[in-house]
Amino acid sequence: MSNQSNEHVRAWYPGHVQKAKRQIRENLKKIDIVVIVLDARAPVATTSFEMKIFKDKQRVFLLNKTDLADSEYNKKWACEIAKLYPTLLVNKDTKRKELLTFLKSVPTKYANPRIAVVGVPNVGKSTIINKILGRHKAKTGAQPGITRGVQWVNVEGLTVLDSPGILFSEIFSKDIAAKLLLIGSLPIENVDDEIFDYAFKIYASAAGVQKDIVQFLEEYGRSRGLLKKGGQVDYEKAKTLFFKEVSEGKHGRLTYDTEFEKFWEVLKNG
Repeated sequence: MSNQSNEHVRAWYPGHVQKAKRQIRENLKKIDIVVIVLDARAPVATTSFEMKIFKDKQRVFLLNKTDLADSEYNKKWACEIAKLYPTLLVNKDTKRKELLTFLKSVPTKYANPRIAVVGVPNVGKSTIINKILGRHKAKTGAQPGITRGVQWVNVEGLTVLDSPGILFSEIFSKDIAAKLLLIGSLPIENVDDEIFDYAFKIYASAAGVQKDIVQFLEEYGRSRGLLKKGGQVDYEKAKTLFFKEVSEGKHGRLTYDTEFEKFWEVLKNG
């Protein structure tokens, strides 16, 4: 991936993302347990951030959006990560009691541990916080990472940072950028054609699609009536809608990261 492409992919991160990162760093000394939320479809890509800042903290992993990922790979990833870290498979239907039971089972020397929920954009951090708190306070939405101040909330023997921690380092490979696009962690409008093409190849491999992106979007656009004057397919509209639907899981339960050793490599070097 060229430096130009790299800069283009990273350019979208606005000021509130940087603010959220600062908030996490400022509160780091107060945090006992870091709950790292990953997208179960791309555990490697969603671990590709500044892990070193948590090197002295107890870390646990939530593999979220399992209802959008391949069920067999969900089990495999949970078993793999659980070799070293407490790990739980979660999705929108996970019960609050199950989540709290898991968090309270994490070994810690603190009687009332302070917990922060962190992760890359759009992996479901706010939804997790809402579920832990038992109310809908943290703001959620398709665009990642809106944070309004920082406060701690006591919840059944836990003290939770009521603010999602947004983490992102340089997107250092085309593979990671493409997978983040596929799961909705990069906005479509800020990604160049090189990443779209690469992302489609990853999707096609996982979904068993034999067509290239041009042929696929031609047929997809016509099927959705996304046509310009004269009957030509509006390629940009077709591309935008298709990748949005993929990120929402509307084209099947797919897992894009399937190499376990890459997870440990990224975790070690992140």
